[in-house]
Amino acid sequence: MGLENPEQQLLVEYEIPEDESVSMAAIYAVSSLKECEPWELSPLYRTIDPEMLDDLCKSQQNGIVKFVYSDFHITVEQGEYLLLRPADYE
Repeated sequence: MGLENPEQQLLVEYEIPEDESVSMAAIYAVSSLKECEPWELSPLYRTIDPEMLDDLCKSQQNGIVKFVYSDFHITVEQGEYLLLRPADYE
């Protein structure tokens, strides 16, 4: 999912694999966009509780969760998709 020039990409959609948690999908998607390894990012728990995020998305499959992580606005839709856009893009 890496992008040649992420600064020019305003919105990226990431489909969450069935065997992947929402929290891990967010980490993998952001690391791919930033072209770095997942462990090079700030820990997700500094932004949002990963277990709470996973539990909330499992229980609210028709809901939307939004948060900012590692310079990206992330929207979780129906626990199946992540929409990512740079935090500095308005």
